[in-house]
Amino acid sequence: MLLRFITQSKTENIIFVLSILIALIPFTAIFSYISNYVNFIFLLIILASVFLHIKKIFLPIWLLNFISIGLIIMPFLSFSLEDILLPSIEALILILSIRFLSKKSSREYFQIYLLSLLLLGSSSLFNISWIFLIRVLGMLVFTIFAILLLTYMKEVKEDFINFEKIINLFKVAIFICVISIPLSALFFVILPRTPVPLMDIGFSKTKTGFSSTVNLGSVRDIEEDKTIIMRVTMEKLSQELYWRVITFDSFDGKRWRKRVSDKDSANIYGEKINYTVTLEPLTEQYLPVLDYPLKIYIQDISQEYPGVYRMKFSPEKTIKYSATSFVNYHLKEASVSSAYLEIPKIVSEKIINLTQKITSHASNKREIAESILKYLTNYQYALKDLPTGDNPVEDFLFNKKKGNCEYFATAMALMLRIKNIPSRVVGGFKGGTYNEFGGYYIVRASDAHLWVEAWIDGQWHRFDPSGKIYRTHESVIFNLIDYLWNSIVLDYDIKAQFKLAKSLKTPEIKFTREIFLILMSLGILYGFLKIYQYFNKKRDLLNRFFIIMKKQGFERKKYEGLEEFVSKIENSEVKLKAEKFVKEYEKIYFKDREISKEEHKKLKALLEQLNETHDN
Repeated sequence: MLLRFITQSKTENIIFVLSILIALIPFTAIFSYISNYVNFIFLLIILASVFLHIKKIFLPIWLLNFISIGLIIMPFLSFSLEDILLPSIEALILILSIRFLSKKSSREYFQIYLLSLLLLGSSSLFNISWIFLIRVLGMLVFTIFAILLLTYMKEVKEDFINFEKIINLFKVAIFICVISIPLSALFFVILPRTPVPLMDIGFSKTKTGFSSTVNLGSVRDIEEDKTIIMRVTMEKLSQELYWRVITFDSFDGKRWRKRVSDKDSANIYGEKINYTVTLEPLTEQYLPVLDYPLKIYIQDISQEYPGVYRMKFSPEKTIKYSATSFVNYHLKEASVSSAYLEIPKIVSEKIINLTQKITSHASNKREIAESILKYLTNYQYALKDLPTGDNPVEDFLFNKKKGNCEYFATAMALMLRIKNIPSRVVGGFKGGTYNEFGGYYIVRASDAHLWVEAWIDGQWHRFDPSGKIYRTHESVIFNLIDYLWNSIVLDYDIKAQFKLAKSLKTPEIKFTREIFLILMSLGILYGFLKIYQYFNKKRDLLNRFFIIMKKQGFERKKYEGLEEFVSKIENSEVKLKAEKFVKEYEKIYFKDREISKEEHKKLKALLEQLNETHDN
C-alpha cells in the first residue's frame, strides 16, 4: 500500500483554490448581466488574491474596510428606485471578492461560501435554465468538501493530512450531495407552490422575432435572434412548415397593417394534423398555429380573423395549448374584401411598368403569380444593407435588389394587386428544427417569416417569394435537456401538484419470491461491502498501530499528537517499540511523499513486534 501525506500549508492551498471555484460558479451565471467594470474589478481582485496568497501577504483590516466601502458605494452612484436590485447584486459581488484579500481563517472562508450562495440565488432572477442545476450541484460538492477539510484540520490539530483522507473527504462530500438529491426532489414535489412569482423584478426583457406591424425601410441591418419561440410536439412532416400568426391586408407604401376585421367563413379541405404548442411569451397576444388551423384548444382566446387567434390577456410566462390544422389544404372563400386590391399612391410608374413587363406572357392569374414569383428568384435574400428611404419597395426592386422576406412578400403582393389579383401578406414562422429524440419542432425568433397569399379562382394560394432560407445545425441533445427542464421543473406548479396527488394510488406490495431474492442479494452485497471496509481499514498502518495500542490498554485522545500519545505510555517495553514505530512513520510523513514497499515492510515488521509484545 502506498501512502502520501500533504502538509498543512498545501492543504490550505487546496482550500483556497476550492474557495475560488465556489465563488466563480455563481459569477459565471451572472457576469453577462452586470456591468463590465464590476466584472473587471472582481476578476482583478481574485487574481491579486492569488498573488498575495502565494507571497503570504495579507492586507490590514483598515485598508480592506476602506476599499470595501468604496466598492460597495460605486454600483449605487447611478441607480434608480426602479432598478435597485442590480446595484445590490453588483455590491454583493464586490464584497465577495474583497473577502479573498484578507487573512483567511475558517470564519472568512465560511463568509465566502455564504456570499457565494447568496450570489447563486440572485442569479436565478436572471436565468434558471437546466445549467443552474449543474451549478448548484457543483457548488454543493465543492462547498461541502471545503467545509469538511476545514473542520478536519481544525479538530485534528495535526500538521499534516493523509492523501487518502482527502480522497475520503471528497467521497463523503459527493455522498452527501447524492443523498440530498432524493430529499430535495421530495420537497420539490410536495412543498406548496404559489401561482405567481415571489419576486417579479422584470429582468427578463421580452425579445421579439415577431411583430404585429411591418415597417419597411426602418432598419438597415437585422441581427438574427436565436431565442426559442415555441416547441411543437407532433410527428415529423416531410414538407416545409408554415406557422400562421397574423394576416396583413393594408399597405401604405412603407407599413403593413391589419384592417379587415370581417370574420368571413371559409371552406377548408386537407389532411388533419394534431399537435401541442409550448409557447414563450414572445408573440404579443397572438398564438402561432400550423397553417391552416381548424381549431385551437385553450381558454380566453378570440378568433381575430379566420386562421388568426389572439389571447384576451398578455401572457407573462410559457403557455401550452393543443390545436388541429390542415396541411396540403384548399382554402375557399366565396368573395374577398376590396381592401386586398388597394394600391398605395406612392407606387411609381416604374413598378407598374416592371409588373406589366414580367407578366406580359401570362394568360391567366395563376401564370401571372408564377411569373412574378420566378422574377423575384433573381433577387438576393439578405439581412444586411437593406433598402431604406421613402420608397423602400422601389429601392428593393431597382437599386439594392436584395432584402429580407418583408421586401420579397411586399413586392409580390403589390405586383399581384397591380394585376388586379387580390393578395395579402401573412406573418408567422417558417420551418423549424425537428428534434428526433424529443419528437418536437423547435421554432426560433430567427424563423420569423412573411409570405404571400393570392386569391385565385375562389381560393387563397400560398406563394413564398423569399424561397428556401438556410439555417444552422441545431444541437438536439441540449435542446431536449432544455425542453425537459422547462416542462418538468419550471412548469411544475400547483395545478401539476393536484394532478399528481390525484394520480397517486396506494401500491399493492406482494412479497413474492423474486422480491425476497432481491432483498437477500442486497443484504449480502451490503455485508460484503462492510467486510471489505473492515479489512481495508485493517490494512492502514496507522490504524493498525492504534488498534494494537488499544489492545495494550492505551487509547489515543483526539487532540493528542503521535509523540505526545506515545510519551504517556507507562510500559517501558511497549513504549520503546511504539516510539520506534512512530519515529520511522514520521520520517516518511514529513518527507511528504509516497511510502515505498521496503518502508512499508519495515513499518509492518515493527507493528508485528509491538503486537508480539502484547501477546507475550
